[in-house]
Amino acid sequence: MTDDSRVGQVGESWNDTFASRAMNMPPDPVHMETYDEYPSKFSPLFYVVIALAVFTGVCSFSLYRSGNTSGWLILLVMTLLLLLVLRAFPRPVGHRDIAYENGLLIPAIVIETKPLTLLALADMRGQEDVDLVWGCLKLPVKQLPNHTIAIDEKVPCVSMFGMPENGYWSLFLPRPVAWGYSDPTLVKKVTESLTVDDEDDIDEWAVLQELKDAMKKAPNNKVIYFDAALQKTDKP
Repeated sequence: MTDDSRVGQVGESWNDTFASRAMNMPPDPVHMETYDEYPSKFSPLFYVVIALAVFTGVCSFSLYRSGNTSGWLILLVMTLLLLLVLRAFPRPVGHRDIAYENGLLIPAIVIETKPLTLLALADMRGQEDVDLVWGCLKLPVKQLPNHTIAIDEKVPCVSMFGMPENGYWSLFLPRPVAWGYSDPTLVKKVTESLTVDDEDDIDEWAVLQELKDAMKKAPNNKVIYFDAALQKTDKP
């Protein structure tokens, strides 16, 4: 039986940082592979586009060397367009097992059921001596095991963060705990660990409720920033 006694406690150090609250237990590999929706590798089409870009680039150079002005320009334009297509492909997200075990535990709620969409919240401070800034993100998902699919359903998540800039994390990538662990009791345990008892602590579930209206028209998968008074602010 997996030891869940450290769920919600300080996580292990990784990349010289550590989460103030983490799962502290490895995910279930088969369950994670089944449900985690972040890309773990490039689509096969990505490599097809690379091959086409190389082919058109080589052909363009050959035609240029032979003096075929119109032909090499057309192929050069095609090569540049293919390179732009490559930039648009979603990048694989590595270290999934580390994300579940050592990522920061954060709250999210269901805000739409068709399509199924979560609203996730994270404290974006990368160091202690800067003002509080919240990051809020709408995350469309396909599946949510071990949850009731209903508006305001609490969905605890783990999250890794992007590189810090000016004392704040540049982005965050929420993953529902239920994507990584098959045990349904963990969802309840993590939800409780994110629920504050001390009146001096910030109730992050309540903050999410406050931000629902402000996030209604926000695009999916884009971090929107709010200050301590829950007023929209620019990226720090």
